[in-house]
Amino acid sequence: MTTTAPVPSSAIALRLLGNETAKGVRVMWAHKAPLTLGLAYMAMLYWVIQVFIGGGRLVGDVLAMTSVAFLGWVVLYIASLRMVAGVLEEMYTGTLEQSLLSPLRPWVASTGRLAAALVEGLLIAAVVAVLNLIILLAVQGVELAFRLSALIPLGITLLDIAGFVLLFGGIALVVNSIGAIIHVVQNVIMMLNGAFIPVFVFPDWLELAAKILIPTTLGLDATRQILVTGAPFHQIWLNGTLLWAVVHAVALLILGWVVYQGAIRRGLREGRLGA
Repeated sequence: MTTTAPVPSSAIALRLLGNETAKGVRVMWAHKAPLTLGLAYMAMLYWVIQVFIGGGRLVGDVLAMTSVAFLGWVVLYIASLRMVAGVLEEMYTGTLEQSLLSPLRPWVASTGRLAAALVEGLLIAAVVAVLNLIILLAVQGVELAFRLSALIPLGITLLDIAGFVLLFGGIALVVNSIGAIIHVVQNVIMMLNGAFIPVFVFPDWLELAAKILIPTTLGLDATRQILVTGAPFHQIWLNGTLLWAVVHAVALLILGWVVYQGAIRRGLREGRLGA
């Protein structure tokens, strides 16, 4: 009689992460009409507002300083909407509670759901980036050179986004009016994270508030300094921008994780995650 060796829990966890990510991408692709409209909205929004800011024309210097920050907001916008919509849909259909009835700890399913939301946001941002790049190349005065060192603040920004996504995913499980709240918060982020106007032109108090309270602002400001002003990596570390970006990302990630896992445990205890 032969026996089958048990599959290591780490392998099961990785498989679950992959399945959650693949499921999210398949669901996104299945809804092609909303996806197309969303891409069109994202692509047009940036340019329409930039025309207003430029007084009827596109200003190359402003485009160079804000284009990357706008893409960061796109990732945050899509990922947070997918996370919130996903947990609410699964909660109302009863599959959220079922997905947690597993030998694996709940954090595995949570990480898979987060990964799926981030991948969707990154994919849509990549398409918007290509569309924007075509226009940027035709606008005079745009000087944006890619440097490998910019990947570090971009990675930190992604962690910042992950914390925000988890935070609102957890809030969605306990607050009924989360839809209205998240749209208001996202609009505030869009206006203050440097997506349309560089944060350094804000009044000092508003710049400070944006860097402390608004996710992605610090990481994207560090990215701007590298890509636009050509600042070396050690300079953005010494001036504190990157250091505080790391602190902000870690703090928000911990807060988001605690809130989300706390909401899951409360829901399981009270039986609120089923249909």
